[in-house]
Amino acid sequence: MDVSTTPDPAVFAARAGEWLARKPVENNLFLVHALDPAGNPPGEKEPVFATVTDGGDVVGAAWAKAPYRMTLSGMPDEAAHVLAEHLVKAGESLPGVNGPTAAAAGFAHRWAELTGLSTHVEREQWIMECRTTTRPDAPTGRPRLATEDDLDTVAEWFTASMRDIGLPPEEIQKRSQHMVGGQIANQRLIVWEAPDGSRAAAAGWNPPLAGVVRPSGVFVSPDHRDGGYARLVLGEVVARALEDGADACVCTLDLTYVPMRSVVEKVGFTKLIDVTEYRFD
Repeated sequence: MDVSTTPDPAVFAARAGEWLARKPVENNLFLVHALDPAGNPPGEKEPVFATVTDGGDVVGAAWAKAPYRMTLSGMPDEAAHVLAEHLVKAGESLPGVNGPTAAAAGFAHRWAELTGLSTHVEREQWIMECRTTTRPDAPTGRPRLATEDDLDTVAEWFTASMRDIGLPPEEIQKRSQHMVGGQIANQRLIVWEAPDGSRAAAAGWNPPLAGVVRPSGVFVSPDHRDGGYARLVLGEVVARALEDGADACVCTLDLTYVPMRSVVEKVGFTKLIDVTEYRFD
């Protein structure tokens, strides 16, 4: 098996894009970073995009950008081991790895053998998909497309929801403003209004890639947390995406976040694969 790396998402897309698109729900984040001009992952250094091939055929892919963990696609154990060996030899420093459980475990164990570092499971997740949904018969309040008047409020909400991603507060705020502004301009942000007309919740969505849409930035105002608005606004985003021609919607669920699991399952999301995140110490 061979490993090739590049900092250029266009080169990565040419190498692995077609292979990734064969499983567009499972590989949605890879497709975002490789094919979406606005999808460059956050971080401090140039990204590392890796492709693993066997006899010229792609069998696995990965990307990372310091100081964040590497993300893997599904791949055979041998491919995960070869990838770890290549990156160690290249002098790459990784704080951890996440991906489909078997691939992540194979990479983490080989990384530990080669570096002497210990590995710890830090988080378990599901990648979930939704191919059909229904709107509630009698929703509380109503949805509407967001406008420029909503930008500051919704950006503040999304900033609050991203405080634990490891970036400085000013960088998170900048990214939130950019994301919300882009979603408003492209009519990809829904604000859900309570019956009194106040903003209760908001959710946006990314452009479709290989027929798959990822909702983003679901947030409910603290004043409306008990009104079922998360389900309403997420369900509206999913319904619109499917009605506009998407084959499926995708979300990544942190299994420690029990309330959100209930929300996404009520909308119609079902588990596709298990994902495990490892930390290296």
